[in-house]
Amino acid sequence: MGAMTGEEQRREEGHFRKVEGAMLYIEDAARRLDETAQELKKDGAPAYLIAALETAAGAARADHARLMKSVYWRAPSSDQGELLAAGDEQQRLAS
Repeated sequence: MGAMTGEEQRREEGHFRKVEGAMLYIEDAARRLDETAQELKKDGAPAYLIAALETAAGAARADHARLMKSVYWRAPSSDQGELLAAGDEQQRLAS
């Protein structure tokens, strides 16, 4: 694979900034869902509402992690964004 030109590098950096901005929205949504769940708990709201918010917050965090992996640990030979098992590899090395 050849070296990128300055123009190509600037374009790619711009793409990554946009993706990172989107990831911040997801992270913020998860935080707000958690905060709202905590507020409802304090107010004695029904458990199903709290559970729904907590489930949504967990799903947002999982989506954020999935997006991070697909953006930063994409298998180099794949245009479809297959993921490298980086977490699995790190776990095996740590044990």
